[in-house]
Amino acid sequence: MKLYLLLALILLAALAGIWLKYRKTHDTRQLLKYAAAIAAVLFFSYAGRYIFVHKPVFIVHLALLLLSWTGLFFYLFKDRLILWWILAPLATTLFFIVEAIFFREHG
Repeated sequence: MKLYLLLALILLAALAGIWLKYRKTHDTRQLLKYAAAIAAVLFFSYAGRYIFVHKPVFIVHLALLLLSWTGLFFYLFKDRLILWWILAPLATTLFFIVEAIFFREHG
């Protein structure tokens, strides 16, 4: 429950930062880039619910999520996009999918 509250506060802070930047510049293209970055980070945060089944992969996924959220805020407030920081949880998500497809037990 506390984790969801923390993620909600982080998301609200990110949305507030985007709104303030949009009000200053009125740049719709930049607004869409920010929204895409937030959507990617939220997708990886939601994917963590399914990765929870495999605890070691989940712990690595949480560490990469922290890096991803840090990269998102770095992009929002410093205007410097480090794409591999934002897409870092993709590694554990793809590992989980590959593991589920090729290494599941048929029984």
